[in-house]
Amino acid sequence: MRRGLSRRLPAALVAAAVVLGLAVAPAAAAGPVGPAEPQLQSRYVTMPDGVRIAVDVYLPEGTRAGARLPTVLVTQRYWRAAVRAGETGGVSSAARQWTARGYAYVVADLRGTGASFGTLTSELGADVTADSGPLSDWIAGRPWSNGRVGTTGISYGGDTAMLATSLGNHHITAAAPVSYDFDPYEDLVRPGGVLIEPRVARYGLVLRVLDQAGGTTCETDDSTRRLCAEVGLTGLQPRPVDGPDGQALLAAARAEHAANANLVEMAHTGVHRDYRNGPESWTVGSVGERTDAVEAGRVPVLTSAGWLDAGTANGVLSQFTGLSNTQDDWIGPWNHGAAWLADPFLPARPLTAQERTENDQRVLDFFDRYVRGDARPDGRRQVHYYTFNEGVWRTTDRWPVPGTRTQWFHLGAGGTLAGRPDGHRTGSDLLRLDPTAGTGPLDRWNTNLSGDEVVYPDRAAVDAKLLGYTTAPLTADTRVTGNGKVTLDVTGLAGSARGALHVYLEDVAPDGRVTYLTEGQLALADRAVADRADNPDWRRLRTPRSYAAEDAADLPQGRPQKVAIDLQPVSVLFRAGDRIRLTVAAANPDSFELLPADGRADYRIGWGGDRASVLELPVVR
Repeated sequence: MRRGLSRRLPAALVAAAVVLGLAVAPAAAAGPVGPAEPQLQSRYVTMPDGVRIAVDVYLPEGTRAGARLPTVLVTQRYWRAAVRAGETGGVSSAARQWTARGYAYVVADLRGTGASFGTLTSELGADVTADSGPLSDWIAGRPWSNGRVGTTGISYGGDTAMLATSLGNHHITAAAPVSYDFDPYEDLVRPGGVLIEPRVARYGLVLRVLDQAGGTTCETDDSTRRLCAEVGLTGLQPRPVDGPDGQALLAAARAEHAANANLVEMAHTGVHRDYRNGPESWTVGSVGERTDAVEAGRVPVLTSAGWLDAGTANGVLSQFTGLSNTQDDWIGPWNHGAAWLADPFLPARPLTAQERTENDQRVLDFFDRYVRGDARPDGRRQVHYYTFNEGVWRTTDRWPVPGTRTQWFHLGAGGTLAGRPDGHRTGSDLLRLDPTAGTGPLDRWNTNLSGDEVVYPDRAAVDAKLLGYTTAPLTADTRVTGNGKVTLDVTGLAGSARGALHVYLEDVAPDGRVTYLTEGQLALADRAVADRADNPDWRRLRTPRSYAAEDAADLPQGRPQKVAIDLQPVSVLFRAGDRIRLTVAAANPDSFELLPADGRADYRIGWGGDRASVLELPVVR
């Protein structure tokens, strides 16, 4: 098993040997077009406000004017290419494979990053998204272009690829975002309103080194030297543009990055979803907040995500239920970037060459239809999804899938979980915050910021520290597919006023092995439930909740409260003889901030009668 990869750069940095992947690259095969021309040109493209954006333009060997090439556009946060000073660097593997298929491949540094000029005033900010429009116009005006552009990318590059569909630019004719964050607040940085503090802190330092923000470099101190050595940044810089002034222009551009927005500061300050500080906000980079514009653009979308990749699967389902665009959506057993198999019932392993080719071919076929060709979106909308513990792929044009019914499981005395309430008995169990009971170093929240494999060891020992409620052995196979929910009767005790709860859905095998399946969490100050009529379409699978500052309130002490916690979606087969377990915790120190910060809080979780706590699962017949 690969170790230490949590120390690698975020999963979209493929321009250098130290990084993971920039964009889905199709399997190659096509001949050159016409007489030879340089395959790679690095240059600046000037935006309407005068900011110069660094781009690498890759053309198939022998391309000439009039070639009418379709173009793949990637806009990159983590440098379009990393090179050593004085060197030009090589051709990226993604570019080599796309051009072999007869595509032009254009990758750009976002403004305020890499060799581009400007200052990043907000992560996934409005100006960053807007730049994809002029870049597409510029591409369409090249003598080798067919005027059609497909946007793609992994992670941050996937975010910008999808956000570009909201611009109404008629040159953008398809989008294929991979492992993208539909709503950065709910699906990555603050799921349930709880900050992924241990994960985002390191990621923020990587960004500061990449941007030289505040003068931070690999040589700033021992911590940055170690970081750069671990992630492979030592001695590297963004690729300069071509020409004798390239290095000087790079230095001038990077000087403008020193004042870039600080993601970690925003993550800590922006506690609520309606946070805004000038151009900084959580909503500016949310596809959910742009649904009207995305629908108006009618750009067809091919999306892929992993069930255990942060909240990206939740985002794909929000996209499917909230957007009318033509869609081909895939949710599989993948880590962030789809490089590793992530089925909790199977050992983690790199995808095979055949599996990678299958994933790549989907993107290639999609772009051949809408970017090389001029097919019109046909309105077809499908979700293809994989089921854990079964290894089967299914396809549906509706979500929840046909045949789904909600099955309720009631928490009861002695840690039981049953389909019916336990008579008229009522009671409660003490839950103490345990700052040692986490989900491990390779959980779903780590992979989104690292590209690591996803590994959940047997959770039996961790569960022993927490509150667990378990069914009797199942008498028949039971397939769960979709978004579950947990409603708990919670009485806050000492330290709980600004606490949080974490819940885990698990499979318990006959031999006692406990397999993690999915989870949910909630900052208890955000427990207020809104009117369902106020819930936008993209949130229809989620409990109506604003996460707004005005709706936040401390948890009362000593008075029972009903608290609803959404589970991340999953598809899993519980086999006959297995048991379903719900585990309740007050902390996950491996991936989330402690609430309260001193790690001391107690609760009572009620069950039975008017104290009923229930698990709702979408069971498919």
